[in-house]
Amino acid sequence: MPTLIEDTYINLQVANHPLSDLENTAIAVDATYYLHVQLDSQPSEPLLSALGGVTGIQSRIEHDLDQWSAHKVVPFFIFDGQNLKGQDEVNIRRAQEGIAQTDRAWEQYFNGRADAAVQSFGLNTSMCILLDPRIGE
Repeated sequence: MPTLIEDTYINLQVANHPLSDLENTAIAVDATYYLHVQLDSQPSEPLLSALGGVTGIQSRIEHDLDQWSAHKVVPFFIFDGQNLKGQDEVNIRRAQEGIAQTDRAWEQYFNGRADAAVQSFGLNTSMCILLDPRIGE
């Protein structure tokens, strides 16, 4: 069972029960944490940004949804609320850094340095870049 490394108190509250105990119920699922676990379970792929992002995640999520349905459990995904002040600027800066790293990797590739390009693509740890119209301002 995945645990929240950053929250010792919550991790101590984890208890295992038969799945049948949840039959015919609805459960709240922290969407951000759920997606984080899905992305972290992704095999390491150094060309992830070159491929255009995460591959195979849709089938894993659909499998989870099928499992919940088979056990008569309805998940309610709870998403984060409004961003904290300054969070947008941090996200934009990180996205710009990710784009610049991808550009450097493609430049290496086009200059015949494929091994260096693969290594550079692998350094780009951002799994998903959300493009914002303010990028580049």
